[in-house]
Amino acid sequence: MTTSRSRILAILAALVLTMTGSLFLAGPPAQAATGTCSGSKVGGFDLYGEVAINGSTRYGYVEVYYSGGYNCARTVSSANTWGVSKVMSVELWVCSSGTSNCRLLEANDRDHGTYRYYAGPVTAYASGKCIWVIGNIYYPPTDSNAGNNKTGWCG
Repeated sequence: MTTSRSRILAILAALVLTMTGSLFLAGPPAQAATGTCSGSKVGGFDLYGEVAINGSTRYGYVEVYYSGGYNCARTVSSANTWGVSKVMSVELWVCSSGTSNCRLLEANDRDHGTYRYYAGPVTAYASGKCIWVIGNIYYPPTDSNAGNNKTGWCG
């Protein structure tokens, strides 16, 4: 009886340690709750799909921010795709020249995955240079893709 009781207590202790240890060792969630960029919003663009969703083809949009030489971008779901699991991405590339003609690229940051609200934020240092931003949303229920890109944010 004592052996059974000791064994049960040992199992319970191991379970408690495992559960509490996982609280402290767990990494951050796959996607932050806010997905925000710091700084001032300097622009963005819409992402329209090939197939209408609830009478609209706008799947989401990309926002671009700037602060102290750093640019930040994120892809955001629109109301008709908000909260639905889908493949989303955002990329931020730094142009090697100070013009918006982005033929040569230097640094980049990107985020690609299955999200419900946001992809990103992604950041890169681009003081005195221009950036090229790419956003994409693939919406499985309609088997449709919405992608766009834009250059011209120079700082």
